Amino acid sequence: MALCVSRELGADTRSCVYLRIDSHFMEELQFWNWFIENKKMIEDFLKSDSRDYAPYKELTAKLKDYHKEVIPELTIDKANNFVLILSADGIREGIIPVEKLFESAPVIDKWVIQKFRAPGNVINLNFKGLDFKPTDIKAKYFLNDGLIDIELYIKGFKENDSRYKSLAFLYLDHLIGEYLIMTKIGAIGFKKLGLFTKTSTLVTLPELSELIKALI
Repeated sequence: MALCVSRELGADTRSCVYLRIDSHFMEELQFWNWFIENKKMIEDFLKSDSRDYAPYKELTAKLKDYHKEVIPELTIDKANNFVLILSADGIREGIIPVEKLFESAPVIDKWVIQKFRAPGNVINLNFKGLDFKPTDIKAKYFLNDGLIDIELYIKGFKENDSRYKSLAFLYLDHLIGEYLIMTKIGAIGFKKLGLFTKTSTLVTLPELSELIKALI
C-alpha cells in the first residue's frame, strides 16, 4: 500500500512523497498528512490573540479520531518554534497510541513534536478559572508493590469541586512528568491542606519528583 505524504518545496508548492507502508501505520500517517496540510491554520491560531478556538478544536477532533485518549497541547518555545505536545491526559490507555504517533511524526519546519507533558519550571497553572500555586500542594508517598502511592494535600481543597483534582494532576504532569506519573505512580488520594495539617512528614512536589527518580 502507498500513501502520498505532502512535502513542502516552497511557499506555495507541494509535492507528494509516496511511501510504501504497512496497513497498521495508515492512521498515523493520515493524521500527519492532515496536520501538514493544516499547519498554517494552527500557526496563525498560536500567533493570534483570538478567542476563536476552532483550529484547536479541529486539531483535537482529528486526534480523537486517531485515538480517544490522545489530546493536543500547543505552545511556542523560546526559539519561536511551534510546539505540539501529544498527551494521553494522564490515561494509561493512551501511552501506546501517543508513542506510535510520535514515532511516525515527520520533520516539520519550525515545529517541535513532543510526546507527553514534560517536567519543567512551572510558576502557576489555571484550570477552568481555578488557580493555585504548586507551593499550595504537599505530598505524602508510600511504596506499594513496585509503584508509588501518593496523597496530595491541597490548600483550599473541596471534594465536590473536580477542578482541584484536575489542576493537581496538571501540576504532577508538568513538574514530575506525565509518563512517570502514568507508569510509576499507583493510587493518588486528595486531602485538604489546613491550618492543623501535620506537615513534618509531607514533601513538596519538586521534592517528590526527586524521590520518585531516586526510587525508579
